[in-house]
This record gives sequence, structure tokens and C-alpha cells, in this order.
Amino acid sequence: MDDVEVPSRPFELLLTGFVCHEGLFLANNVAKGHSAHPGDPFGEVFAWLWGQRRGTAVSAFADLLAEARAQAPEGQEVRMDDLLKGLRFALHRTPLSEAREFEVVEATLRAKVPEYFGGRTDL
Repeated sequence: MDDVEVPSRPFELLLTGFVCHEGLFLANNVAKGHSAHPGDPFGEVFAWLWGQRRGTAVSAFADLLAEARAQAPEGQEVRMDDLLKGLRFALHRTPLSEAREFEVVEATLRAKVPEYFGGRTDL
């Protein structure tokens, strides 16, 4: 695969658009009774970010959760626990799917994501 250098601002815009799209997709699937699986594309992007810019990976997960919660139909709440379970499946093509690796991912997300929601722990 060819590498492409992207300046910071366009990178942020691309990532934001991607996360918003995946959040809408996730909310629609949860509303149809499916699990909170964020999709393999999100898993691949998350894994790459985790290896390159861990803080950005955490932010992308928090943004995905926020977008899915905002887009979900009334009465259909996307919960962080459910999204974490789905993330593990979305990472199946990456080294992060291995038990010990995912334990670090999960612990980090559980510790950091509430900061994006004003410290709320009822996510």
C-alpha cells in the first residue's frame, strides 16, 4: 500500500467525516436490532491510529460514541459497553484483537472516554 502524507487540518477533516459516517451507520444498525459493531473500516482506522497517535484513537472512539448516541432514534441508546464489545470484533484483522492487546485498549478507553462527556460514567 502506498503511503500518503496528509497535512494535519485535512487529516482532521477526513477523520471527522469518517467518524460521523460510521456513527450514523452504527446508530442505524443498533436501531434495527443489530449489535453495536462499529464496522471493520472503523476497526482498521482505529488500530492504525492506536499505533500512530493513541490520543487520536481515543478521541475517534469517543466521537463515534457521541455521534451514534446523537443519531440513534429516541429510545435506542448506544452504550459504551456495547460499543466496546463491538470494537473487539471490528479489530479482528489487527493485532489489537489479541486478548492482552485488547485489554489495554479497553482499559484506556474506559479511563479516557468519560473525559469527553464531562466525566460522565453512565455511558
